[in-house]
Amino acid sequence: MQIDKNVFCVNKPKDWTSNDVVQFIKKKFGFKKVGHAGTLDPNATGVLVIGVDNGTKELGTLTLDNKTYIAEIQLGISTDSYDITGKVIEKREVGKINEKNILKIIKENFLNDYYQYPPKFSAIKVNGKKLYDYARKNEEVEIKPRLVKINKINNFNYDEEKKIINIELNVSKGFYIRSFAFDLGEKLQTLGCLKSLCRTASGSFTLSKIIEIDFNH
Repeated sequence: MQIDKNVFCVNKPKDWTSNDVVQFIKKKFGFKKVGHAGTLDPNATGVLVIGVDNGTKELGTLTLDNKTYIAEIQLGISTDSYDITGKVIEKREVGKINEKNILKIIKENFLNDYYQYPPKFSAIKVNGKKLYDYARKNEEVEIKPRLVKINKINNFNYDEEKKIINIELNVSKGFYIRSFAFDLGEKLQTLGCLKSLCRTASGSFTLSKIIEIDFNH
């Protein structure tokens, strides 16, 4: 196959870093320059916007776009990375809560603007070094909160037996669903971590518009 667009989106495979995808496309199709508009964690899947050659100049603007995610949040567990792949730090009982309680907490604390601390295992740079580099070496570093926003909750349900929240969110640039899972767990007087994540849209790029690439070959 050939790629005849300078900016397009792919469905990032699970357990691949966003940079893995960039390097694969660069090597497979022989592009000189390849970049992406917004990192997806290795555990996540979904829309990754790719720019190649002259298209890389557009990526700075495209990173500002709102994004939509479908997430599973596991209550009762906290990890060092804020997702299920991290080292478990603590487990705690989940009290009697229901969908109505959870939605009320979300709307009161997270809908519209709120200050969010990014996870220490993230690609944000502090003093020219990525946070996950500090975290892997157990080095202390000041992490500053950032103003982010939930624009809309599209779908929501809670599995009381498994203690899992299923939610679809449209959010602003810089919003970490992992941090939201952690923060929500605290507000619900328990713990929370991200179990699974799929980005379904980044600006006008959606899963229905992906270019199909076989990442196994």
